[in-house]
Amino acid sequence: MSVQASGARKGDPKLMGQINQALILNLLRNSNGLSRTQIAQKLKLSKATVSRVVNGLIKNKIVSVIGEGESKKTGGRHPVILSTNSSGRFVVGIDLGTTNIVVGIANLKGEIIKKIRVPTNCSHSVEKIILQISNLVEEVIKQANIKKNLIEGIGIAEAGIVDSSSGIIKYSPNFNWKNVNITSILEKKTGLHVFADNCTRVMAIGEIWHGKRESVRNIFYVNVGYGIGSALMINGKLYNKHSEFGHIPITAKKILCNCGKYGCLEAVASGNVIERKANQLYNDSKNGWITAKDVAERAEQGDPVAQKIFKEAGYYIGKGLSFVENVFNPDKIIIGGGISAAGKLLLDPIVESYNRFTMTIIKSTTKIELSTIGMDAGIYGAVTMVLNKRIFYTSLL
Repeated sequence: MSVQASGARKGDPKLMGQINQALILNLLRNSNGLSRTQIAQKLKLSKATVSRVVNGLIKNKIVSVIGEGESKKTGGRHPVILSTNSSGRFVVGIDLGTTNIVVGIANLKGEIIKKIRVPTNCSHSVEKIILQISNLVEEVIKQANIKKNLIEGIGIAEAGIVDSSSGIIKYSPNFNWKNVNITSILEKKTGLHVFADNCTRVMAIGEIWHGKRESVRNIFYVNVGYGIGSALMINGKLYNKHSEFGHIPITAKKILCNCGKYGCLEAVASGNVIERKANQLYNDSKNGWITAKDVAERAEQGDPVAQKIFKEAGYYIGKGLSFVENVFNPDKIIIGGGISAAGKLLLDPIVESYNRFTMTIIKSTTKIELSTIGMDAGIYGAVTMVLNKRIFYTSLL
């Protein structure tokens, strides 16, 4: 891949420089440190090209010298070992959820340095929520004690139909937003580059880059939170089209969904539904709103009502996943989002239902697992989105 990429479009030196920079940075990103010679050998680039790119990266504080390697010749010069600079540049990530807004700041390794979580007020106007977000960005930068000119940009994960190329939220049913150019508005507020995408695609990016799992090429990621979203990775690349798993028709029951249709998966199996059912069924709901976390705790303690609520949600999700399996047959299905914190309470009925409805000959080829980074997938994905666009240029590779 490196030879083809570095030789592409020879008439465009600027593009070639960006490609070579992306290749070098992504190599360093996934290593514990390499010398210029090792980089040149691994990428089949000339030493002069590697030195030119690396010198520029060191000057811009994106790459740093972390030590010296062993010399092959006695008395010879020790090679300089290079790595991405974890204290030179930073990015901000925002997970704009229906229940919480999470704002975090990370280094070039994608490590979260400081994080702020506050409740979301969905009834607020676009202007008020964006003002709240911009204030939180300033606050997290201040708390991390980082100069603003070292921030490369902001990534924002938002529920709904989002055009990632323009940053426009076409439609967000939970916020009741239509055609909101959130990147443009937030750029004016903060003075920083802003990138936006659908929250579940962003969470999938976070899981792929930061999750502790073996490498697979095809993934179906499900976000079970207030609503239900999905994202696909096909042949190692995130599929950048809409994937609305939460809005497949899953039941003939006339249950209205937030999207305006009836019988959607999200209308019978989301976190919102789990909470509403619990507050309808429990007499003690008058003492305060029962959350999905409360329901999970009751189920763990053997409460049959709580167990039935999770079993029914898992049944519908598993049935929906059987459609995905029969059509897509991914290597792995990952269940993430806030409700995934319920663990086996949710996973076991999902797997049981999935096995019931999926073709026997193919169901064993796919693993179903819970996310390894849980509720932090959105914030990890948001910072990784900026790193990919502003630093590592992964779209060029």
